[in-house]
Amino acid sequence: MKQAAPIHLRRNRFAVSDQLLSLQSEKPVFPLVAPSGEKIWLVTGYDMIRHILSKPALFGNADRSFRQAKSGTAGGFFNSPPERNGNLVLCDPPDHGRLRRLIGTVFTVKRVQQMRPRIMEIISDSLDGMEAMGPPADLVQNFALPIPARIICELLGVPYEDRTAFQRRSLTRFDATLAMETRLAAEAASLKYMAELVARKRVSPDNTLLGSLIREHGDDLDDQEITGIGDLLLLGGHETTANMLALGSLFLLENVDHAEAVRSGDGIEKITEELLRYLSVVQCGVPRIARTDTVLGGQEIKAGDRLLCSLTSANHDETMTANPEDFDSTREASHLAFGHGIHYCIGAPLARLEMQLAYPALLTRFPDLRPAVPANQIRFRPSSVFYGLQELPVSW
Repeated sequence: MKQAAPIHLRRNRFAVSDQLLSLQSEKPVFPLVAPSGEKIWLVTGYDMIRHILSKPALFGNADRSFRQAKSGTAGGFFNSPPERNGNLVLCDPPDHGRLRRLIGTVFTVKRVQQMRPRIMEIISDSLDGMEAMGPPADLVQNFALPIPARIICELLGVPYEDRTAFQRRSLTRFDATLAMETRLAAEAASLKYMAELVARKRVSPDNTLLGSLIREHGDDLDDQEITGIGDLLLLGGHETTANMLALGSLFLLENVDHAEAVRSGDGIEKITEELLRYLSVVQCGVPRIARTDTVLGGQEIKAGDRLLCSLTSANHDETMTANPEDFDSTREASHLAFGHGIHYCIGAPLARLEMQLAYPALLTRFPDLRPAVPANQIRFRPSSVFYGLQELPVSW
C-alpha cells in the first residue's frame, strides 16, 4: 500500500517544499514518527546539521538495537555484530576508518582522473545508442542510468547485464511510499545478490575492486563485510549520480542560459557544484544516534535518540548562503550534497567527474534537445531518499 510522503521528502519539482522550509525557521528540530513506529528527530538547519555530522563521538552511526531489529525482517543477513556489516555509513570509528582506508585509494581525485578516457567512452556509447534509437527517447533509461551503472559495475566487478534487477531493487529500497516490509525485502534481496557474487569471487578473485579486496585483504575481511562494502558502492555508485544526471539535464533544458554555458565548457565545475546544492538529490543521510544527553535548537535530546538530518533543507538555508532558492553558478558555498565529516561521500570525486563530462557531452551531441512532453507531465519521484525523475521523454 502506498503511503503519503513524509515531510522531509516532499518536493515541488526542483524546489524544497514550503513545509520543510517552515520547519527550518520555526522548529529546526522536529519530532517525526518513523515507519517502524519509533520517534526520530528531524533536523533542518545548516549549522546544526554540520555540527551533528562533524561530531561522530557525540552523534554516531552504528545503531546496534536498530540493526538487530531490522535483521529479523531483512532475511537475517546482519547476523553478526552490526559493526561488522561492512557498510561504511553504518559504522563508527575505529571500524569506519579501517574499512574506509581499504577502499579510499580507489576514489582519490588522482585515481578517478585516470578513469577519464574510459568514462568518456561510456558516455559516448550511451549517446550513440540514443542517437541510433532516434527521438523520442527516455533520457533516464538511455543516458542517466546506464552511464554511472556501467562505470560502477566495471569498477566493482558486477555483471552489467544484471543492472535491470539491481536498479529495480534500489528503487524499492528507498521508496518511502512503500510498506517497510517491502523495502526491507528488497534490501535483503540486494544483499543476497551481492553475497553470491562475493562468494564466486572468493573462489576466483579478479582484478576488480571486489576481487582485489578478497585477494589482498581476504584474511582480514569476512564475506559479510565485503558484501556490505559492495552493496553500498553499487547502490551509491549508480543511484545518486543517475538522479543527478537526469534532474540536472532537465534543469539545463529548461534554463537555456545555463545550458549554453555548459555546452561551451565555460565553468562546468562551478555549474556542477551549484546543481549538486540546488537539486540536493540525497535528501537525508543515515540517522545519527545521540550518544549523550544534549540540547539542539532548544529541544532536549536524550542519549539513544535518533536524528535525521535533512540535507535538502540545509542546502537551502539562508544562514549558509544568500538567496538559496536561486540558481547561481558563481556562488561560493560549502554545500552538504555529499554529506560532511568522516562520512563524506567516498565516491564524490567520481560522481563529480561523471557529471562534468556527461552534461557537456549530451548538450553538444544534441544541441536542440528538448523535453518531449509538457512540463506538468514530467514525472518526478514522489517520495524517495534519492530524489529524481521516473522518466524524461526527450526529442531533438
